[in-house]
Amino acid sequence: MAITEFRPQDQNPAQAPILGEQSGTFGANAQQRRNINQQGNSGRFTNLQQYIQANEANNPNARLLQREAQAKQGELGTKQAQFTTQATPIKTGFETIRSGQQFVQNALENPTQYVTPERLQQFAGYRTSGVGDIETPYNQLQALRSGLGTQQEQLASGLETIKSIPTALQNYIQSQRANPSLATRGENVLDRFLTQSTQSGQQAIEGLGTTATAIRQAQAPSIVGDIESLRTQAQAGPLSSADVRNLITSQTTPEEEYVRGITPGYVAGKVGVDVNQGKAVAEQLQKYQTSKPILEAHNAAINELNNAINFEQSFIDQADKTIAEEQAKQIDAQRNRRRFDDTQLRAAERTKMDRQNQINRFREQIQLRNQSINPEILALDENSYQQFLANNQDTINKYNTYLNQINKTREQYLQENDPTRLSRIQALQQLAGTTQFNPLLQTRLS
Repeated sequence: MAITEFRPQDQNPAQAPILGEQSGTFGANAQQRRNINQQGNSGRFTNLQQYIQANEANNPNARLLQREAQAKQGELGTKQAQFTTQATPIKTGFETIRSGQQFVQNALENPTQYVTPERLQQFAGYRTSGVGDIETPYNQLQALRSGLGTQQEQLASGLETIKSIPTALQNYIQSQRANPSLATRGENVLDRFLTQSTQSGQQAIEGLGTTATAIRQAQAPSIVGDIESLRTQAQAGPLSSADVRNLITSQTTPEEEYVRGITPGYVAGKVGVDVNQGKAVAEQLQKYQTSKPILEAHNAAINELNNAINFEQSFIDQADKTIAEEQAKQIDAQRNRRRFDDTQLRAAERTKMDRQNQINRFREQIQLRNQSINPEILALDENSYQQFLANNQDTINKYNTYLNQINKTREQYLQENDPTRLSRIQALQQLAGTTQFNPLLQTRLS
């Protein structure tokens, strides 16, 4: 006699399968209680094997488990998206810190480009309050990661519970009905048979474990790596106000040493002059230049005296001529026994004597002048001076440049010789908010 009705209560419920999208019963009432579209074949079967075979190809309970695994994966995606949303302000904060650090470093590397009022104000804020705190937001990130890890574990554990504990599996299948409380014992038994005794059902159960492992091992959202990278970069840069001030000091200290090192010796090296040699040449030139007017005045006086002597000599020459003429007349008068008037002869002789006396006085003055002047001055030679000047012109020029520059303040020296460096120093001083360079810059080199 054929079986016209299967009685699940005659089977061992502990060995029955679980799960199902459809009733798995023989009547139509159970199908109406499902909350999903029924695909199973209900009706009258002679045994369970016929029932399983009828539903194997389109196992609704296996699809339920697959959908549950997919749902949990979807939940993980949602929670990861929520995590990313919550972590985005943290990432933005780290990006702001990195931007501030880059601002500070760029400002100290190129200070002249950062002395606008707005940038100076921004830099002063970093100098006073620091660039930012990376530990607090990082701790917030760790808390979010811990929370996400807990959620992953809960999702994975839920799937593993359904997979590993028969009662949990049965309860899950029953819970998927439209009205679980109306499910008969026979319907629940058939659901377990349909789930556990079919290949598709067993594969779906194993899939729960695979999905649980994948959920548990799922990597953190990529934003975590972004934040970790930003944090590593931020750790290498200035954070506190002390860090910023230390960076300022690292830039201003070498510049202060540079400014302090601008001494006469430094200037001499830059000009390329031996100061001692330049000084000796300058003294020699000064000596000649000082002595030259004296020698010129002396020579002018000597020339004037010599001119006077020549002038007096002309009278003597004329007197000698007159004397010779008168003496000839006197001889002729004596020869002819005539009376001779010697008035002109005596006058000429007196003139000669007077003029000779004047010449002697002039010559004495020349001798006195030559005796009174410094022999070194008297020995000066214009040709030798010009040759000395030509041979030492480069030294003279460099030494004069050296003297001119050491008569300036350091600021004036830099403005003339290294204006770019001066601008950098002055900009650094503005960024540092100090006047530390002013005393050095305003000090005269000599």
